[in-house]
Amino acid sequence: MTVRSWSVAGAVAVATVLSTACMSPRISMPAPVADPSAQAGGTCNEKSARFLLGKTVDERIAEDARVRSGARVVRVLRPGVAHDDEKRDARLNVEVDGLGQALAVRCG
Repeated sequence: MTVRSWSVAGAVAVATVLSTACMSPRISMPAPVADPSAQAGGTCNEKSARFLLGKTVDERIAEDARVRSGARVVRVLRPGVAHDDEKRDARLNVEVDGLGQALAVRCG
């Protein structure tokens, strides 16, 4: 068995993070309903996410698009920000402009 020692500063930092996380208010929102036309197994269906086009994308609406599309992961592609070109069948990519409005949705 390995015993690890903590510094006082480290222990205080961990306690602060945990107490802040436990005390932060949580807003309960209804879970988005997956589109029945979305394929099972985490395969992305971009047609189900087209409702997003022209809307300002935030974390909540991006997650809604992910659920509706059946994708396992959603990635927001912002102008000027580097990203990998690896294609993943279970990923929904949302391309936004400088104002955060969705220009395109695609799987991969």
